[in-house]
Amino acid sequence: MTTMAIDKKVLNVPHLRFPEFTEEWVNVSLKDVADFQKERISSGLLDESTYISTENILQNFQGVQSAISIPANTNVIAYKKNDILLSNIRPYLKKVWFSDRIGGCSADVFVLRSKTCEPEFLYNVIASDKFINYVMSGAKGVKMPRGDKNQMGSFSFSIPAVAEQRKISRLFQLLDERIATQNKIIEDLKKLKSAISQIIFRNTTLVKIQNLCEVIMGQSPSSSSYNSNNDGLPLIQGNLDILDGITISRIYTNEPTKISLQKDLILTVRAPVGIVAENKMKVCIGRGVCALRNKSVIPTMYIYYALDYFSYKWKQIEQGSTFTSINGDDVKNFTIPLVGDVEYSCAFLSKVDALIKCSIDLHSNYIKQKQYLLSQLFI
Repeated sequence: MTTMAIDKKVLNVPHLRFPEFTEEWVNVSLKDVADFQKERISSGLLDESTYISTENILQNFQGVQSAISIPANTNVIAYKKNDILLSNIRPYLKKVWFSDRIGGCSADVFVLRSKTCEPEFLYNVIASDKFINYVMSGAKGVKMPRGDKNQMGSFSFSIPAVAEQRKISRLFQLLDERIATQNKIIEDLKKLKSAISQIIFRNTTLVKIQNLCEVIMGQSPSSSSYNSNNDGLPLIQGNLDILDGITISRIYTNEPTKISLQKDLILTVRAPVGIVAENKMKVCIGRGVCALRNKSVIPTMYIYYALDYFSYKWKQIEQGSTFTSINGDDVKNFTIPLVGDVEYSCAFLSKVDALIKCSIDLHSNYIKQKQYLLSQLFI
């Protein structure tokens, strides 16, 4: 809030504002301007595009994707166009969607419907770090925290007149469209990389991973050694510790068990199986991953690209129903092709990867710009 002294009165206005608006904003709570919906709809009326669960709302406010399955013979929560859907399992994943259709959702997805302010404006209030942090402050549970609906209703913020709400909403609509376009560019580049990989890796001699790499299966340290204050080594346990093909520091352990070194490859061996990453640092590896340490003359990045492209083949090998996995022998006996000029192939794919990374960085900058504007244009 910007404090403006006019006749000793402090005005409730944001730091950044369109110049044509001068009126004060009004303080409200979420329950004043929106209701959580309870209306039901038969799952038999839904399809993959209209059924929403915590699984098909994308993280970081990135929208939704088609559902993999739909519950049969039951009633689910109904939603309408312009409703706001919020995944209530692990709210920190920022799974919030502004609905553009009619459908139904699972019980772990809350449906908010605006009653006194512009729906698009309310969506931008909800799809913000400020709201998510507030929800997490009252969340219950450790491994799978859930937000508290009553606490959410008490969330306090301010709203301007309708005309200003609409102008702010239009600005964010345009920014969201640019972010969506950038997402499409990234997806198209990934498809291009896949098509190039298909040409590179076809009709060649196959070689087992054990002939190229030492396979080091992970072993989880005691959970009492886990910490978030950089004590010990980063702990790589699975796909949550991988971002854009690179390992990241999320949790640390001061009682490391199995070690992976810089320049190793990391491969997930528990659901989801087959995600591969470059390891950029010395880490401890848990039982959800293994490390591949190159012992051949083949470039490590060539092995990375081959494993990345053929990741779909793990579906034929993995065991289990709900939580699939593979073992050390599965990894050792997995085969990848060797092409005639691995150096050239590796260099070519690296250039495509660099272009993808540049596009991802641009997308990230748009997201940061949006978050900055949210912090300045809202109270």
